Amino acid sequence: MYEHGNEYVGTVFVLPETRSFELRTMVHGEAAIVTGTISQQLAARFADGAADPIDPRQVALQPRRVEVMTREIHERHRAPRKVYCLTRLFDFDTAPQGNRTPAMA
Repeated sequence: MYEHGNEYVGTVFVLPETRSFELRTMVHGEAAIVTGTISQQLAARFADGAADPIDPRQVALQPRRVEVMTREIHERHRAPRKVYCLTRLFDFDTAPQGNRTPAMA
């Protein structure tokens, strides 16, 4: 089993109840649809009582930059397959709330 992360830009549709996603993006100049599951940490942010919640309806309104973990699974006597897991939505990341004044030299 091999695992690596990729960044994509595209339209993301999420279903928090089933922890699944669909990403419509371009891969090597061709349209592609990537489907898979949502990581446990990201799924917790879609919950109603989360400390820093994400509204799943707002995710698909515009193209987003996301990180998707790809696992290549090689089983004996079977063809290799890929499994995708959405791990990060870059547009919804929050920076630490610190001093927002610009630094002066």
